[in-house]
Amino acid sequence: GDDIALDTELDPRLGRVRADPAQVEQVVMNLAINARDAMPKGGRLRVETKNVQLTAPVTGENAGVPPGAWVTLVVRDNGCGMSEEVLAHLFEPFFTTKESGKGTGLGLATVYGIVTESGGHIRVASKPGLGTRFRVFLPRVAEQAAVASPAPAAEPLRAGDATILL
Repeated sequence: GDDIALDTELDPRLGRVRADPAQVEQVVMNLAINARDAMPKGGRLRVETKNVQLTAPVTGENAGVPPGAWVTLVVRDNGCGMSEEVLAHLFEPFFTTKESGKGTGLGLATVYGIVTESGGHIRVASKPGLGTRFRVFLPRVAEQAAVASPAPAAEPLRAGDATILL
């Protein structure tokens, strides 16, 4: 909306990850939509990407993310924020804080599923009245993406004389 300012800080030398591009887009969209909904009177949405190298031991808000090379996606807002009680249920399917008819409670469960299926981790920090920050860690890979080989030429369809009964 016009009442939400979008800031981006995208690393031009971002590493590669092994993930479905459509699913990564779904992660970004779900997080952005939730941020928008958390700012009904407007605010600021920030999206950041960067390469991160975590070393042992990992503590603080990134605890549980193994050391290694990661690509991070951060989506933060200055919206209404969430309580500890809400944070405890955040990724559960069908859990929503939105009024009836405004949300299914599947957005963040889907985000969690996509991130973990891709070998990644997601962390969230939020305080009521201060906004929310989601930080997605996806494993960085060194190899180039495989180039798809051209599809084989299709055989011409042969006409038949069968009858199909539905």
